[in-house]
Amino acid sequence: MQGKQVKVAILGGGPAGIAAALQISHTCGYDVSLIDANPQIGRKLQVTGSGRCNLTNLNLDASRYASSENISIENILKSCPPAALRARLADFGIPTVATEDGWVYPLSYSAANVAEILRGQLLSAGVNLIEGTKVLSINPYSGHFEIKLDTQQDLLTSNQLVVATGSKAFPQLRADDSLLMKTTHLLGINCEPFRPALAPVLLKNPELRALSGIRLDLELTLLKDKKPFFTSTGNVIFTDFGMNGPGCMNLSHLIEGNEKNPDLLEINFLPGSIANTIEAGYQSQKNDLVPYRNLYLMYLPAKVTDFFMKQWGLSDDTPCTSIDHKTFRSHLKTLSAYPVKSIGTKGFKDAQACFGGVKLSEINPDTMESKKIPGVYFAGEILDVVGPCGGYNLHWAFATGFIAGQAIAQI
Repeated sequence: MQGKQVKVAILGGGPAGIAAALQISHTCGYDVSLIDANPQIGRKLQVTGSGRCNLTNLNLDASRYASSENISIENILKSCPPAALRARLADFGIPTVATEDGWVYPLSYSAANVAEILRGQLLSAGVNLIEGTKVLSINPYSGHFEIKLDTQQDLLTSNQLVVATGSKAFPQLRADDSLLMKTTHLLGINCEPFRPALAPVLLKNPELRALSGIRLDLELTLLKDKKPFFTSTGNVIFTDFGMNGPGCMNLSHLIEGNEKNPDLLEINFLPGSIANTIEAGYQSQKNDLVPYRNLYLMYLPAKVTDFFMKQWGLSDDTPCTSIDHKTFRSHLKTLSAYPVKSIGTKGFKDAQACFGGVKLSEINPDTMESKKIPGVYFAGEILDVVGPCGGYNLHWAFATGFIAGQAIAQI
């Protein structure tokens, strides 16, 4: 197939679909149509990173991604490392900047600007943008696909199909997995059901409402059969319903608890070497009249310190001299492994991503093409892969989109 004989339909105008469209249109003269249910492509991209668009991470680590299958994604990421992605974005008019911790943002710190620039690049490259349009069905025939749209009577035909429709996260932005389920069932492709990921966590611990509004770095450990199963470290915000922030969101895809059978978590309020430092302070002041509360105020917000002082039955002016070493050690243990119960997450509406989707064993990792149906490619969040906060998921979307686009461009 050459030139305009190749017709490509890309379903989903998120970062994966955009990347595939740009890769194809900048490499060859194929007829490319990009279809999205939102009034403009890049709608979900506009709200990423709290509107600042965390594009990738200099410390990207393949082992931090999760999938229901034990399949390495390292080779996929090697084809588009952070430096390569930043260079590609710069070519499209999106220079980037990295923070001290390696999180990469557009120089404008504006997700809306990124979406607008990429849309302009697509129009300039001659990509046919079909916006505000829902795909009703996909029917495979010998050598081509017929796609029925809700905005036109004529069927759209293509001989190459990229499915980058995302997941169920953010239904308020028209996220919908019904097409995925119908299409994969029709094509015989195996999928894992979607579960919310990178979502706020609900707790069954009303006493923690006293900490509502407090933000600090914590270590959270999810327990299975009373044994540590997964640990996440990061910033957490206590709320009236439980917890929010990267520290808890990064393990939310593993939470399956409910009111009757909650998941068990342990909160470490003293991550790293803080506990040792507090103990050193105690040893130097245990014979002093210095308020015991001061030991914790050096590292914890007053609200958190007072929360535990109340639990321990101590007044604000309790001196260090009245706390023996055994009692002190029990206090450190409480702060380092405070038990809580999770009854789930806030769901798809508040989730930034999903766990589940098309299984990696269904695709060729070098091309993103289906092993069962030639001409069908999957990219982005629709695949059964999720990463932590910090640019991991946007990187995955762009990288897999570029890989699929490159594979099609080489036909």
